[in-house]
Amino acid sequence: MEDGMLVPVIIASVLTLMCVYGVVTQKLIFTRHGLFWFGIMVFLANMISAVQAGGTGESEIIMITTGLLYGLQAVLMYPFITHPFDNSNKAAYFAQKRIAICITSINGVIPVLYLLGFDLGIPDILPIYHGVIALLGLGMTIKFFQGSVVVK
Repeated sequence: MEDGMLVPVIIASVLTLMCVYGVVTQKLIFTRHGLFWFGIMVFLANMISAVQAGGTGESEIIMITTGLLYGLQAVLMYPFITHPFDNSNKAAYFAQKRIAICITSINGVIPVLYLLGFDLGIPDILPIYHGVIALLGLGMTIKFFQGSVVVK
C-alpha cells in the first residue's frame, strides 16, 4: 500500500466499523454518520484526483462520476438534521426503501468491478469496505421489504 493511502484507509476502516456498529445496535445515527463521512471522503478524493490529472480523458470522467455518486450518498445520509422515523408514514417509509437501494447500488459497484478483475487503482482492502457497506444496505433493503424495520 502506498504511504499516501494509509490515512484514508484507516479513516475508511473507522467509518465502515461505525456503519456496522450502527446497524448491529440499531442506532442508525452512527450508520448515517459513517455513510455521510465515507461519501464526503470518496467525493473529495475523486474530485481532487480528477482536477490534478487535468485532462478530459476516460479516467477523469470515471473519477468525476464516482465522486458524484458518493456525493449523492453524502446528501442522502446527511446526519445533522434528524427527525423521528414514522413507520406509519408511507411516503417516508418508501423513501427509506429507495435510499437503502441507492446506498446498496452505489457501494456495490466497487466490489463487483474488483471481482471482475478491473484495476481500480485503490488498495485491495477498500473494495471489501465497499462490499460490507453494500451488504448492510442490502440487509436494510430486505428488512424494509419484509416490514421489520424499527428505527430508534
